[in-house]
Amino acid sequence: MIDSTDIRDDLYYWLALRRVEGIGAVYCKKLIDAFHGPKAVFSASSEELQGVGGIAGTLADRIKDFGGFDDAQNEIEKIRKEGIGIVTLTDARYPALLKRIADPPPFLYTKGLPDTPVERCIAVVGTRFPSPYGGRVTEDIVLELIARGFTIVSGMAKGVDAVAQRTALLHKGHTVAIWGTGLDRAYPAENARLAQDIARYGLILTEYPLGTPPLETNFPERNRIISGMSLAVIVTEASLNSGTMITVSHALDQGREVFAVPGPIDAMMSQGTNRLIKQGGGMVDTVDSLIAELEVLAPRSPARRADLPREQADVLSALEAGTMDLDTLISRLKIDTAKVMSILTEMELNGLVKQLPGKRFMRME
Repeated sequence: MIDSTDIRDDLYYWLALRRVEGIGAVYCKKLIDAFHGPKAVFSASSEELQGVGGIAGTLADRIKDFGGFDDAQNEIEKIRKEGIGIVTLTDARYPALLKRIADPPPFLYTKGLPDTPVERCIAVVGTRFPSPYGGRVTEDIVLELIARGFTIVSGMAKGVDAVAQRTALLHKGHTVAIWGTGLDRAYPAENARLAQDIARYGLILTEYPLGTPPLETNFPERNRIISGMSLAVIVTEASLNSGTMITVSHALDQGREVFAVPGPIDAMMSQGTNRLIKQGGGMVDTVDSLIAELEVLAPRSPARRADLPREQADVLSALEAGTMDLDTLISRLKIDTAKVMSILTEMELNGLVKQLPGKRFMRME
């Protein structure tokens, strides 16, 4: 929530600075880096402003002559009324990886659970028209990712994006949706229920103010956030001309790893992924090998198990390799079936493990 000190001392000036004509994400970051906050930008002299790389006299004059402070104040009242939060570049909650790209959003409008983890994010993206194979592979990959503690990032578009985020929610994983609209404009409309679920159990982020419609130009800009806050981008299915390829382009520019799922050579929705692999992208040949590569990028801190009974700690250790069926788990633990089921039931009640279809189990901590 936004308190009264935010209104005049900080947030007010963030919103005002973003409204200055000609101040985009790149210039905004340069100014914040130079003056350590938006209020100081408006207090700076024209000469001081022009000392920042790329800020010409005309742009410095626009900052000095800015008259849209009332609009900034009105926006504060709107977002406060809607219960929307804002995380700025100088806020410790701002995604650390995103902050390092060349053009991070000066601030992000937020809706949902503010404590959603954003440190170990993986983007899962693809076509709006996945085949049954593409949908199944997306689900399989997401299940293993959330079992390993990764947060799923996507754009909540129809198709692969929606499959990835629904799967994460269904199995109590973490997910973040990046919108190309204001937080009052869920898009596409068919995903309105998914938007409600993510707002309740995950997190929605956007750089666009309330009322922003789904303009075509917004989504390529939005895609840089999807890749920018993620350790890697996984493409499960995409045609050559898919908008997914824009996300891939951003990811490569940002130095992110890109992985692609191969598909039939005669399938249009595999042409994009197959080309990515041909051009040097990581090939997802098995889910286990993919997870192994991702763990190298972001090894998870060892789980704290000092207070757990030994049998429960052993279960978590066994499930570190990913999901496991009941028979394999029993064999690995060398405990009789009834005892293992009792342990698993208690752990599931405590939120430590999750049972999946087919009597498979995954760790949740």
